[in-house]
Amino acid sequence: MELLTIVHRNKIEYLPIIYAFSDEITRHILFFDHAKEERGLAQELKASIERFNAKYGFKTEIKLIEIDEDSKKDMEQIAQVFKGKSENIYLNGAGADTALFTVLSSIILSNGGKVLAYDKEDNSYNIITKNGFLNKKIKRSMNLEDCLTLMGEKILDEVSKPKILQDKEALELLFNDIKRMFKIRFLLKTRKTKELKSKYPKILEALKKLKIVDENGAILGQEGFVKFGYLFEEFVYVNLEPFEFDDIRVGVKIEFDKEQVAYRNIRVINEFDILTIKENKIGFIECKLGDSSDPLGTVYKSDSVMEYFGESATSMILNMQRNKQAHIKNPKGNFGESVIYRAKTKRVTVYNAFDFSKNSFSAKIKEAFGVELKEQYKKEFEQKGLSELSKKWE
Repeated sequence: MELLTIVHRNKIEYLPIIYAFSDEITRHILFFDHAKEERGLAQELKASIERFNAKYGFKTEIKLIEIDEDSKKDMEQIAQVFKGKSENIYLNGAGADTALFTVLSSIILSNGGKVLAYDKEDNSYNIITKNGFLNKKIKRSMNLEDCLTLMGEKILDEVSKPKILQDKEALELLFNDIKRMFKIRFLLKTRKTKELKSKYPKILEALKKLKIVDENGAILGQEGFVKFGYLFEEFVYVNLEPFEFDDIRVGVKIEFDKEQVAYRNIRVINEFDILTIKENKIGFIECKLGDSSDPLGTVYKSDSVMEYFGESATSMILNMQRNKQAHIKNPKGNFGESVIYRAKTKRVTVYNAFDFSKNSFSAKIKEAFGVELKEQYKKEFEQKGLSELSKKWE
C-alpha cells in the first residue's frame, strides 16, 4: 500500500488513517505546500512517523514532496508521476486545503487509485473510487502514547496506574465523602492529631498508606498537605477506570511539538491531570480541590489546549469545594452561571459541587466524552447509584 498524506497544521485530522494502516504502508509520500511553515510540519511529521515505525518494527519508505497548489506546472508534474499506476495508491487528505485535495483526488481517482475520507465524529472512513464509495469503521484506534508520538509530542513523566489501583481502597475512603475530607485536611493543617485519631481512626490508616502522615499521625510537612490535590487526581482515575476509554493517563507531563506551539498560545512543556482517548478523540480533565481562584482562567486554559488537539477534543473541569455557606439554602459554587455558560460555548464541561456523587460524575463523563460503562461495571454502578439515593431518602 502506498499512502499519500497532505500535511497541514491540524495533525489529529489525518493521523487516524496513518495509524489504522500503519502495518500495511510500504511507501508514504507527504505532500506539503511550499510555505516555510508547511515544510517544518512535514519534516516534523516524517520524524514522528519514523519514531513510531521504529517502535513497532514497520519498514516504510517515507518521501517528502513540496508542491505549490497555485502552480499549474506542479500539478501537471504530479499528474504525470501517477499516470496509469495508481491502483495501490491511497490519498489521505482529511482536513486538508480544499483546492489541493480536490486536484490530487482527481489525479488519483482518474488513474484507478482511491481516496480515504476520514469521519472524525463516527471514527470511520469512506474508501472512494471513481465508481463509488464504501464506508468502513476504523478497526484500530490510537492509544495515547502512539497518538502523542505521531503528533510529535513526548511523554516526560506520568503516575503509575497499577500503583493507583493498589491504593484504591485508601483513596476511596478518603475522597468518597468530600465534606469529611475537608474536615480531615483542616485537622491536619491545624495539627490537631489527637482529634483526628479519635474521630477518624480508619481514615488515619488510609492517610498513612497514602504517605500524607507519619506513623504518629503527624502530617509530613507542607508536601503532605499539598499531596491531597495529586491524590484527588488518582481518585478521579479510579472512578474513570470503569468507563470504555481506549486509554487513560494520570499526572502526565508532555513536551509539545515546537513547530505547532509556535502558532498557538501554549507552552512547550504541559502537565495534564488526566488525559483520555476514545476512538481517536483526545480528552482531558482538570481536577481542582478547594476554592478556584480563577474559574474563568481555568476555562480559557482548557480551551486553548483543547484547540491544539483539534475540533473533536473534549475537556472537563472537575472542582470539589468546601461549603463555606452551609447556612444558605443554595450556596454558590466557584463556577457561577456566567462562567459555566462561557465554558459551554468553549465545549468545556464543568462539574462543580460540594460533595462527590458517582451518579453526577457518571452523567458528566458521559456528557463530556460520550463513553459508557464497561459491561462488567454496569450492574455494580446501578447498585451503588440506588444506594446513594436510599441514603438521601433516609
